[in-house]
Amino acid sequence: MSFTKSKIAVLALMLVVILVLLPGCATKKYVKQQIDPISGKIDELTQISKKNESAIKDVDSRAQAGIQTVQTKANEVDQKAMAANQKAEQAQQMGQKNQVQITTVENTFNQKFANLDNYKAVDKVTMNFDFNKSKLSDATKASLDQLASKVKGDKGYALEIQGFTDSKGSESYNLALSQKRAEAVVRYLTEQGVPLFRTAIVGFGAAKEVEPNKTKEGRAANRRVEVTLLKMEK
Repeated sequence: MSFTKSKIAVLALMLVVILVLLPGCATKKYVKQQIDPISGKIDELTQISKKNESAIKDVDSRAQAGIQTVQTKANEVDQKAMAANQKAEQAQQMGQKNQVQITTVENTFNQKFANLDNYKAVDKVTMNFDFNKSKLSDATKASLDQLASKVKGDKGYALEIQGFTDSKGSESYNLALSQKRAEAVVRYLTEQGVPLFRTAIVGFGAAKEVEPNKTKEGRAANRRVEVTLLKMEK
């Protein structure tokens, strides 16, 4: 029991005692004079007690609300941290996957041409692309037409097709874009009669730049596909 409630109990007890001890001949007026001050004090203390209890509940409610807010913000921070970790892991896995794809393509090329040492690079054609595009330009198609006509009827040859990008964009995106550019070249060559089995493609992304990516001209030069013609030495 709080200190205020104790006071109320004492005053109530005093009131009872006065009522008991008063002589039977006491007038109602006298009793009222004796009781009113005590009753007033009891009412005052009761009001103070209620105010204190209300204040305590209010403080407790605000404290609970504050704790809940802090907990909610802490949960939000944890969720954001988990999401960031998941994205980092996904990016790492994508990089590893792309590296495996590059290695697989290179191994396939070597297996396809087991006697690669007997092949020699005799020509190279470089074609450039617009920013973030894999569509072949008319100039690129003209270069590929010339290359297709050069190898028409030959048997001992192979085409090594490598795609590249500038440094804009993420590593995974650039690897995919460089692959699309190389695939677009292969698709066009096959339409011109070049057998698919004589081609090998790989996308290197922004790797193997030929010009610094710091300038507009340098980035334009790096957005390219290189087609190397290999012929078997007789």
